Amino acid sequence: MRLSKLLKSTFFTLYFWLFISITEASLFAQEQQLYIENIEKINSDENQESKTLLNKDIYNLQFATLKEIEDLNKIADKILIVSPSMKMSDRKSLPIEEFIASPKKELVMTDYAVLESMIINYQTDDDKNGQYNQIIEPTWKLRFKDDTVISFQTGFNSFNLSKKRSIYNTPLQFGIGKKLGSVNLNLRAGIDIYDRLATTANIEVNASIPVLNGVTLFGFFEQRPYKSNVNTLENQIKIRRFGPNIYWQIDPNTALFSLYRWGDYNDGNTDQQSFSRLERKFGQFAIAANLFTWFYEREATPNTYFSPRDFLVYTGELSWQGDIFNFLNCRLAISSGEQRVDAIFSPASSYQAKCVVKVSPNIEADLGYAFSNVRKSDTGDSSKNETISGQLRMKF
Repeated sequence: MRLSKLLKSTFFTLYFWLFISITEASLFAQEQQLYIENIEKINSDENQESKTLLNKDIYNLQFATLKEIEDLNKIADKILIVSPSMKMSDRKSLPIEEFIASPKKELVMTDYAVLESMIINYQTDDDKNGQYNQIIEPTWKLRFKDDTVISFQTGFNSFNLSKKRSIYNTPLQFGIGKKLGSVNLNLRAGIDIYDRLATTANIEVNASIPVLNGVTLFGFFEQRPYKSNVNTLENQIKIRRFGPNIYWQIDPNTALFSLYRWGDYNDGNTDQQSFSRLERKFGQFAIAANLFTWFYEREATPNTYFSPRDFLVYTGELSWQGDIFNFLNCRLAISSGEQRVDAIFSPASSYQAKCVVKVSPNIEADLGYAFSNVRKSDTGDSSKNETISGQLRMKF
């Protein structure tokens, strides 16, 4: 009980201190140029892949740092903010440095279109209770002379649950990204092919626009199958979800990210999710406060997915990121707080490690490990949840 009170006190003290820093930082007019530069970086086309990962699954934003969200939104990702699982979701990626740069403005593109990059996402989720999912998804990006970006994604995914037949999935998705004035627009659509289930369609639209110095507003819509586990796939659960995001680069070392989602399920259920993260950097160290809420209209019938009427997670986080060698950058993070399900509180903790290896100027890869005891988004289990993730990025 005393530990719970101490965690709560620490959490709210952190929030108070960070907001005081925000008020002080906003007084410095000389930072306006830095804000503008951050907006331009956020809105660059090469970050569209990261935006998509971020938007796909709020519940997995615990694996995304604000640095990744800033580089928009490199969650993908993804530190342990709220839950144990990290779907590619996404995401939005862990410490991922800029490596796929847009063509320099001074260079003239002579070809009508060029193959710009290839990204391969890898992820395994193991809840130690008989559920094991594996995601392998490569994405190719083609850039045209007018800066329109066309992408194609496929892959091989498997969903495994004890005492049930495994399900294998091959996604086929096409995307188009285009900047229209100050608005970045991204559209993705495709199908999911399964070995023993009917083929399903999916669509995703997201857009971003700078509204103030240092502030970017996002809009998001998706309709897709609930590719969470064997139960949700067998019961053909589908989701329609939409809502806004907001990113505020308060000063060079302080940032706030927040979003809201409203979801409609084909079984008649609805849900609401919100997530907020405030982070302050101190050189190679950073502290952050995270808050996640989730409310369903009713419990799923049959009980095929986690559908809490009242779920809340808040954590305080300490992280470090730096170069081990010139070619190796690593990030370590630990978080602690509480989770509440139907008015019952329990500890919420997690830790994570991820390293990025720069193989060459055009090739880099990362590998990460995450552990959490926060309830899983698909089953609601609170146990030793482990996630291993990786990504290979190549620029042509």
